[in-house]
Amino acid sequence: MPVDLGSSATTTVTATAYSALRAHLGLPAGKPRTLSLTAGSILPDPDILELFRVDPRGVKPGGGSGPPAEVRVEGDYEVFRNEWGIGFRRPRDGGLYFDQAVHPLEGRSRDFIRDYPFPRGDDPARVRGLRDECRALRDGGHPVVMGQSFGTGILHGGTALFGFEDYFCRMMLEPEVVDEVSERLLEGKIAFWDAALKEAGGLIDVVTEADDLGTQRGPFIGLEDYRRRIKPFQRRLFSFIKSRAPGVKILFHSCGAVADFIPDLIDIGVDALNPVQVGAWGMDPASLKRRYGRDICFWGGGVDTQRVLPRGSPREVKEDVRRRLPVLLDGGGYVFAAVHNIQADVPPANVVALFEAVDEFR
Repeated sequence: MPVDLGSSATTTVTATAYSALRAHLGLPAGKPRTLSLTAGSILPDPDILELFRVDPRGVKPGGGSGPPAEVRVEGDYEVFRNEWGIGFRRPRDGGLYFDQAVHPLEGRSRDFIRDYPFPRGDDPARVRGLRDECRALRDGGHPVVMGQSFGTGILHGGTALFGFEDYFCRMMLEPEVVDEVSERLLEGKIAFWDAALKEAGGLIDVVTEADDLGTQRGPFIGLEDYRRRIKPFQRRLFSFIKSRAPGVKILFHSCGAVADFIPDLIDIGVDALNPVQVGAWGMDPASLKRRYGRDICFWGGGVDTQRVLPRGSPREVKEDVRRRLPVLLDGGGYVFAAVHNIQADVPPANVVALFEAVDEFR
């Protein structure tokens, strides 16, 4: 059973939980690299990965996620804008995450939207050092996972630029505007993956893309709207990636209740689904394995990170892992990871218990 921690920005640990974990284990602070400033997630140090016998390794080339953000203080918040002009803010008093606060295309005219400058996906800085990093991991015997490093998905890229209300209203009333923005997002992503796979395609085993399609209790978007407005762009993106690197596998991240989308994801070339949010509506692992286990790998779902991992005892964490693994492993096609990232409120003893249970199962 392959075990993952930190190969992507949605299978890792937040900086707060990571610092507490290292202190609990009696380890020095370490030098983790940031994977997502907004989510507070990091790329763990090699000593932790070796300790927990983690298999795949994630790569984060210089500049992959755009130029470093300049965080500044405005009143009660820390704020920054990313290279897309999307504004984020985090409460200074106890804030853990940056939330979207400014949507640059919200309420704008079609001419403004058409002329709005998007970042370049093929900027050479985005793949600087990628080949050497992949080679070093391969030489160490590890599968290499290349995370999404240019913007977000088609749906979430659109909602981030427009804001949720404006985006979904335009999807109904001005679908051509939404499609134009999706086309530009796709062009940038194709340019990025073209550069990345030319640089190190033969050294990358898995690439990740993300587009949250589900909420806790149901889909973010109707299935027919997804098939009209989002799926065609995803199909073209995934087809391009596999045309450039035929041996690479596509790991697709989508939180929430996404069971109804899985046949469509399989149809457009997704090889593995993360995070398998077991607490969301319709995401029972046994049902998912029975319906789709022959056609897609499940990557995650190994422990409930919403309730058990932060609030349970170490014994309860182990029981949750032992209960889920036989189901998710049935017939193969499974990579162990938690449901999304290990969050700031998870006691370090529970993280240790999590990986002890995995080792016992192995």
